[in-house]
Amino acid sequence: MKKFLILLFVSVVSLNGFSQANEPQPPFKLNAPIPKFKIMNIVDSVAFTNDSLHKNQKTIFIYFGPDCGHCSYFAKKLVDSINLLQNTQIIMMSSFEFSHIRKFYDENRIATCPIITMGYDPSFFFSTYYGVTQFPAAYIYNSKGKFIKNYQGEIGIKEMADVK
Repeated sequence: MKKFLILLFVSVVSLNGFSQANEPQPPFKLNAPIPKFKIMNIVDSVAFTNDSLHKNQKTIFIYFGPDCGHCSYFAKKLVDSINLLQNTQIIMMSSFEFSHIRKFYDENRIATCPIITMGYDPSFFFSTYYGVTQFPAAYIYNSKGKFIKNYQGEIGIKEMADVK
């Protein structure tokens, strides 16, 4: 039932995005700072917020589905190429069930990468704020905390690393 509701939510968000082509762009497209957010850390269930981020460091938010094959493939590439993203903080999050996210975390060896924080977004904040239509989706902010680039679907690790 929860999977159906999540699928329904993502579908509505997708359709809504196409129906408002003449509307103003979402806030992240306007060079806005990193938004205020709150997710639950998968490792210890402690709240992780924008105040938890390291200052003056490039930040990449990655929204994913733990049951998504593309997301698993991407996570494996990310872990294998993590050295390309030194001096970057990566926050991966999902609104799927906590246990599914934790399983994804374990299966994809995310714990081997201390620059990655993985969290549960029960309020669907990220998918709504960014208008996510495909998994995985990445949103990159520079070291000054300003939005600079986003990807949805296929994401190259080197591409993300090269974004300044």
